[in-house]
Amino acid sequence: MNVKVGCKVRFLNEVGGGQVIKMIDKKTALVKTSDGFEVPALIKELVVVEPAADEVLVRDYPEKNEKQNTPEGKQRFEEPHNLDIDDDISDIEGEDITLELAFVPENHSNLQNCNFDLYLINDSTYRVFYVLSNVIDDYHAPFSTGILQPDTKVLIKKLTPGDISKLIMYNLQAIYYKNIPFKPYQPEFYDIELDPIKLYKRGNFLENDYFDEDAYIISIASTKRELILKHLTDKAISEAIKQKEKPKVKRKKEPVQELEEVDLHIHELVDDWKDLTPGEILKIQLARFETALEGGIKSKSTKRMVFIHGVGNGKLKYEITKLLNSKYPKLRYQDASFKEYGFGATMVFVK
Repeated sequence: MNVKVGCKVRFLNEVGGGQVIKMIDKKTALVKTSDGFEVPALIKELVVVEPAADEVLVRDYPEKNEKQNTPEGKQRFEEPHNLDIDDDISDIEGEDITLELAFVPENHSNLQNCNFDLYLINDSTYRVFYVLSNVIDDYHAPFSTGILQPDTKVLIKKLTPGDISKLIMYNLQAIYYKNIPFKPYQPEFYDIELDPIKLYKRGNFLENDYFDEDAYIISIASTKRELILKHLTDKAISEAIKQKEKPKVKRKKEPVQELEEVDLHIHELVDDWKDLTPGEILKIQLARFETALEGGIKSKSTKRMVFIHGVGNGKLKYEITKLLNSKYPKLRYQDASFKEYGFGATMVFVK
């Protein structure tokens, strides 16, 4: 049975369902769940449990936008597109903006091997039209779009351990609006670069107002935060004026850091590591190695990087060498100074 607007559906691979309220494109539908959330879903992952009526009811707008003609008889304005903003209930007053991404683990006691729920949270007095994309070589690949009502959150996707084993690069574009006269804000264009190590550390998951369990939350936009920063900036300016009146002390210029050290010992990377298997430890260490190396390559000052891996059974050093040869064949590397690091470090020349 075809999925179309008005159908009642259930999710094929998840619990629950709702009613289709919009066809986003040929492959994706917008489903309003019983909890009131609007969730984009792939059509192939929906099962129709109740077909739509033969005639889909469309909002009846007043005829105030009738065609207006110029004296020459030509149409002056086109009919406006339905943007679904003339709801029966008006949006609330206020100019607060808070937009956040949240990572909620399914198992807090085993962060290295559990799935994560990725949520977008709109704790604002505005509606948000958003596009969330993967960033691959400066190109954007959208994987979630929709409209988020004020004071709501939406489950974007589930992230597997494989999804977060490498550097996560997202881009979020957002437009804020209301169905009443409102103060406009600039559209948001926000790049999110997340080191997977942050999702392995229990201390990064905190109590919050959005979930019953602890979550790792990234702030995208916040008018409250901007107000605090403005206050701090004004205070800093006053302090700078006072400092200007004092005699200047000439400081020596700090040398540019050309060598960067990265310690890959597991106790330096995660808090609770004693219950991890050797395979899990190796996975975390390699994720840290690759993330740090990518950062060093992008850095303007870093020329050499020393990765401290220890001696052990040689497995970590072998995997690092294997990764350098396969993925970074243009980079030169060698054993680091024996005098400083013994046999337990590898130096990579990134410039």
